[in-house]
Amino acid sequence: MREPAGCYKSGRFIMRKKLLFNEKNGLSCVKVRKLLLDGDNRLIAGTDNGLFILKGDRFTPYFENRISGKIGSLSLIDGAVAVSAGSELFYIKSGKLKSVRSFDSDIIDVASGRGGVWVLTRESLVCFDNDTGKDIVNRELEGGHGICLAVSDKEMYAATESYLSLIHGKRREWKNIIPKFSNMPDKNNNSLAFDDLGYLWMGTESGAVIYDTASKWIDSKEVSCLPSNPVYKIARDKVGGIYFATDVGLAYLCSGKTKYFSADRWMPDNKINDIAVTADGNYIYAATDKGVSLIKSEYTTLAEKAEYYENLIEKYHIRRGFIANRELEPGYDMDNGRVHISDNDGLWTGCYVAAESFRYSVTGDKRALAKARRGLNAMLLLTQITGIHGFTARAVRYKGEKGFGNGDPEWHTAPDKSCEWKGETSSDEMTGHFFGMSIYYDLCANKSEKAKIKNALCGIMDHILSNNYRLVDADGLPTTWACWDPAALNLDERWFSERGINSLEFLGFLKVCSHISGDKKYDEVYDRFVTTYHYPLNVMRHKVKDAHYCHIDDNLAFLASLTLLRLEDNEAVRCAVLCGMEDHWEYERPERQPMFAFIHAAATGRDDDVCEGVRSLREIPYDLIHYKMENSRRRDLVWDPEQEEWHNDPQIKSALPYDETNVHRPDSGSFHLDSYGGGAQDPTVYLLPYWIGRYYGIISGE
Repeated sequence: MREPAGCYKSGRFIMRKKLLFNEKNGLSCVKVRKLLLDGDNRLIAGTDNGLFILKGDRFTPYFENRISGKIGSLSLIDGAVAVSAGSELFYIKSGKLKSVRSFDSDIIDVASGRGGVWVLTRESLVCFDNDTGKDIVNRELEGGHGICLAVSDKEMYAATESYLSLIHGKRREWKNIIPKFSNMPDKNNNSLAFDDLGYLWMGTESGAVIYDTASKWIDSKEVSCLPSNPVYKIARDKVGGIYFATDVGLAYLCSGKTKYFSADRWMPDNKINDIAVTADGNYIYAATDKGVSLIKSEYTTLAEKAEYYENLIEKYHIRRGFIANRELEPGYDMDNGRVHISDNDGLWTGCYVAAESFRYSVTGDKRALAKARRGLNAMLLLTQITGIHGFTARAVRYKGEKGFGNGDPEWHTAPDKSCEWKGETSSDEMTGHFFGMSIYYDLCANKSEKAKIKNALCGIMDHILSNNYRLVDADGLPTTWACWDPAALNLDERWFSERGINSLEFLGFLKVCSHISGDKKYDEVYDRFVTTYHYPLNVMRHKVKDAHYCHIDDNLAFLASLTLLRLEDNEAVRCAVLCGMEDHWEYERPERQPMFAFIHAAATGRDDDVCEGVRSLREIPYDLIHYKMENSRRRDLVWDPEQEEWHNDPQIKSALPYDETNVHRPDSGSFHLDSYGGGAQDPTVYLLPYWIGRYYGIISGE
């Protein structure tokens, strides 16, 4: 392996957690229309059935005997909370409720500025002096019913169904901006807000619009970071953040980039009705028809995040030593879930063993050694349980576990009757075994374990060599995908997709067996496949560029490349492997897969996109539950037409931030936008790239 170009110091960064509030947290009415942080930063929620105030982690009714029904508006007026219900306006101050006055129709919006308190109703606009109560303005609306209001010290705008209007002149007449006679992009205004420069920000059905209050209109067609989905409310913090309530979640604009917090990962519903945010932006509240979400920010490091995931794995993702995803019932309750038995328990446990082995080598932490050893023993069981020397099971299951005894023909009773094991073992499993076990062998194994690993891996290779370079199952038939036969890979066009990847795998397997046994027979086979069967040429362009549809080969290729390059010192072979890796890496870069980024950096000594790999590690959320998500409804996405050539579902050209979608293993793509939810990902997706980065000096441990 090459010396790394440098050590990336990530430092501290923001991570976010969410809390959801609904009936369980005291919201007897979950249809929340309005939110407000009062002068003491207490959250008040206006619902379809009165007011609630957040105390600790629960909402309680607020003045329920005085205010009921649908809350029309919430705002701060001279230190008081102004709240409207129907046509009546109230003030709350110092814990007391005061009725201010009634108006001609339902109150839509209330704001202060420009010399008074402005009240927009369904039918009219009123401005009154807050001290005397006398009206300064009282005008019937033009252009239909009132929608929203914005007031600053200098300006006032009201939106109706058809116009954007302001009070003009000494006689306080209406001055209307009518879409038919202006360049206003959309007449359908949902919200208005002034910024510190005096520009008017509008939330419309076609997105966010900025108006200079003269003749300049800017929307997402001109400034791409502005949301293009419908915007219902705009809010600001005091540190440069702008927040948009949209129909695809909460959009957050900061430092020129916009990120989305959508349902179900961050929000109880995609349509956001209102937003409240603290001055520092660390607490963001969003109101929906299904309750309230709080997104709380905190600072952490990559190392602290790794420790968090270590604890998460121990609590939810270990099954008899195997690493496992978690199956969840509706409601996403981790405690009521169960570990999942997969087709590839050996592969994913091999990745976990590798991560803990790298961790042990870097830190000397005995806990890491114990975890790696636990995973190794589970993998060794797979190599022994079949009773067929050299043939490894995909998975095992025991009485009482899901599916046991269901008659599936690929599941077989173990010779000792202790469990069932799954056959039809693939090249994926072998890649995981040789990857994880060989790393454990070099970094962790004692003398006894070295012998066990040698027996297991050389037994697998001997089985492959004696069965025409295939795995042969209990029924005497070769398994579907475990093929390293040169006649198939080099001469049969039906194996075009596996030609390069399986050639890469096989060279790595042989090199590992030579390394751990010292047996020259593996070197002889290796030399034959390098020269006679020209497997290095197959490897030089191993990735079939399939519009980023199938990612199984991406995962296998990078794991197999690291397995081989760790041991290979022949520069001609290394050149072939690195050529193939570079071609593959350039194609995969848009996915920002951290494991690929760090393996590439470790192999080449270059830091190409290490920062993007670090960015992905930072973005991976604490909560790895697979939620129902509907990102395809976003209007800001750029779609990839290449998918049509492969007759596959449309995908986007660049991966979304990892916290805006569901996080999957590297054998599943980063371009998937929608999901139906269910299950939780095991955190090896973070731990393996993190510890690869630490072990090879690509990222620091601060």
